[in-house]
Amino acid sequence: MTFSPLAAQRLALVLSLLLAPAVAWAQDRAQALLQFEGVQARYQAAYAPGAVSRDARQLLAPPDQAIADKALAALDTAASRSFDVKASVAAIQQEVAAAGKGGAAPSPQVLEAVARFAKLRADYAAMDDAGKVEFFNRERAKPADPARTELLERMAVADTREVDFSSQLLLSSVVKQLARGNAGQFTSLPDRTLDMAVDTLWSRGITSPRPRNLLTVAREFEKQVTQALLAALPDADVAALLAWRNEPQAAAEREALVGTYRAEVKGSGAVAIRTLVRGWPRS
Repeated sequence: MTFSPLAAQRLALVLSLLLAPAVAWAQDRAQALLQFEGVQARYQAAYAPGAVSRDARQLLAPPDQAIADKALAALDTAASRSFDVKASVAAIQQEVAAAGKGGAAPSPQVLEAVARFAKLRADYAAMDDAGKVEFFNRERAKPADPARTELLERMAVADTREVDFSSQLLLSSVVKQLARGNAGQFTSLPDRTLDMAVDTLWSRGITSPRPRNLLTVAREFEKQVTQALLAALPDADVAALLAWRNEPQAAAEREALVGTYRAEVKGSGAVAIRTLVRGWPRS
């Protein structure tokens, strides 16, 4: 069976009209999930200008911190050219939307609950240290709630924190070697070999005892803060969010979020490392 060009155009138009609601729903689901997980705020906090070198410094030992100013400044320049918050968040949303096709658009109750949770997170982030401690202790003192515990298990906060920590550790390791005058082991490598080395380090994961312990603490702290935030939410919001995160598409959406977040951070970090190394003076 063949179609005339006009008939084919009409068929394409009909199909696009039929698919448009599903695409819109998938985007709505993705946008709600990214807001619920705080993806943009997380990426902004970790990879906006100045944030990469700040976090890398925190993972350096005091003797390396004292000599790393030049390398950290160079990392700032490299990171500003490599990490793009808007582009990365858009890529993550696109992958989450693809994973969530077939799911219904979030209900108004879910969207309202997501908005309230996002505001809680933003308010907490804006508190001073004393305010954060007071909020955390008050909310964590509430009795354990099975619904909130299950909702936390459906979230990606600990996994995305691990991605951030792994990125910070790798970048701080490069900064340390540059600061110590060991740049030759990087600058002598061809681009392809350097990229393969960075990829291998990501694939290997964190194996040294001290960083592994720091990662465990970081993941646990992230979960406990999120648990405190969930404790401050009304019961009706928790019930709506849990039902939403238990829908058939939810697991695939979460997996897509974590996987794409890792790919965006890993890819941008690799570009930052190459930019940093190639711009470093050869001894």
